[in-house]
Amino acid sequence: MKRIFYSIVVILTLVIGAVFSARNASMIKMDFIITVVETNLSLAIILAMLLGACLGVLASLVWLISAKRDLQHLKKKTDILQKELNNLRAIPIRDKH
Repeated sequence: MKRIFYSIVVILTLVIGAVFSARNASMIKMDFIITVVETNLSLAIILAMLLGACLGVLASLVWLISAKRDLQHLKKKTDILQKELNNLRAIPIRDKH
């Protein structure tokens, strides 16, 4: 069932991509200060979207690495506190009544 679903999604994506490319076939010039590149509008849009997605993933990785570091720190702190709690529970209670 998953294979059929993924196959349908891939085929649908390819069809949408082909229609998008055909509808945006005009040529544009992109000026990169150093050089000027002439390309299809659809290719420029797709490359811009891919670049944005890659930058988004990089930004997420920075947050993920920071969150994992914080998690490791909190796990160490929890282990220390758990050991302290176990030591306190092992101490006999002295009752002077």
